[in-house]
Amino acid sequence: KTLVEKTKSTPGAKVENNKFCLSVHFRCVDEKRWNALGEQVKAVIKEYPKLKLTQGRKVLEIRPSIKWDKGKALEFLLESLGFANCGDVLPV
Repeated sequence: KTLVEKTKSTPGAKVENNKFCLSVHFRCVDEKRWNALGEQVKAVIKEYPKLKLTQGRKVLEIRPSIKWDKGKALEFLLESLGFANCGDVLPV
């Protein structure tokens, strides 16, 4: 809620609640306002030390500060689907 409130003054900014992170899209934001938007987002997450900010292609992503990568995600999926201890499963 706070993030939406802080960023709604920036035309073109869109906050998206994904399953594992929050995304602030700025593809439609005037380039002159990118820095100000970034500062608004940083000001919000500063209050939440267990979150980290990463940047993608015209998107800022807020995600938990946990050790997580594609390998961990694959292990999670295999375990969730009951394939964690199967010898005949080869993740590609």
